[in-house]
Amino acid sequence: MRNKRDFFLLSLLFLLARPLSFRSLQKVGGALGRFCWHVVPFRKQVVLDNLRAAFGKEMDEAAIQALARDFYIQLGTTLMEFCGYWRLTREQICDLVELEGEEHLEVLKAEGRGALLCSGHFGNWELLGARAAAMGMSVSFLIKTQSNLQVDQLQNDLRQRAGVGVIRSGPSIKAMIRALRSGGLIGLLGDQDAGRAGLFLDFLGRPASVFRGTAGLAWRLRCPVITGYIVRGPDGRHKVIIYPPIELDPSWDEDQAVETISRIHTQRLEEMVRKHPDHYFWVHRRWKTRPATDEEDDS
Repeated sequence: MRNKRDFFLLSLLFLLARPLSFRSLQKVGGALGRFCWHVVPFRKQVVLDNLRAAFGKEMDEAAIQALARDFYIQLGTTLMEFCGYWRLTREQICDLVELEGEEHLEVLKAEGRGALLCSGHFGNWELLGARAAAMGMSVSFLIKTQSNLQVDQLQNDLRQRAGVGVIRSGPSIKAMIRALRSGGLIGLLGDQDAGRAGLFLDFLGRPASVFRGTAGLAWRLRCPVITGYIVRGPDGRHKVIIYPPIELDPSWDEDQAVETISRIHTQRLEEMVRKHPDHYFWVHRRWKTRPATDEEDDS
């Protein structure tokens, strides 16, 4: 029943969004975010706890509260943008989203080399993939199948309409190998909590469990890692920022590759979060898993 309810609400949201222009969707999304901040306690305590832990030494409580409000506005805007971005043409996407660092993608495209495109839960990451596809790159997102299969299918249909393919994560890497050999980009988010199996790296002043999979895939597939992030401007337009690729060093063994690549993409994400803290997805428990030494100290 919960899955049916969620699918119904999401479908209703898309139906209501259909007649609205993209700019109108952004305005509605901002209003939705303000409503959630003031009225709906959607994971508000998690957001505030995360912000206090990350910026409590730099901001007073009033600034933390203001930042949390701005986060909800950004989140609502991103949600409504997702309801309509698939309707945009390639020309409209290129006009809406400026691309900084395009030369890094052009080099890969000219050489026919594929790469992992690593981002985070930051800004409207769906538009990041659509913008790369709009410049003629073959882009696929590496995703997990959601428990709500109807919502999962709806989201992936919209991604494909926007020119972004889908590769299901799992034990087989054949689809990834085919995509990389054809010069494609495989987009993934590298900032989920990885549990006990993760690599603990500093993120915003606290140790965070980072999945080894991004760097491990780069090592096994012998491909570079491109990091990219998307920022929304005050005028409603976006800018995608592409960093130089992280190339494998022939002298690295697998452990060195995993540690080095993971540390670099985590540091780059932190740099973007510090510049645009309202863009980060503070509702998820990024620091859920703590190093064993910390828990031993508490016991």
